[in-house]
Amino acid sequence: MAEITFNTAHQEERVREQIKSAVAAYREMLDTFVSDRMRQVAAEAEQVRPRQPPSGSSPSIKTR
Repeated sequence: MAEITFNTAHQEERVREQIKSAVAAYREMLDTFVSDRMRQVAAEAEQVRPRQPPSGSSPSIKTR
């Protein structure tokens, strides 16, 4: 009977470790996905720059 209890406790510990490993792997995959997506969005935002107002005066306005 003690052997059954020991085996059960050992199996439960092994399952806990497997779950921890799986969660860590999923977290790493999610972090990688989010990081890659953020880089992609930043690169796209860099390419689409907002319009800048013309510097100085407008060419249609004549200064004296």
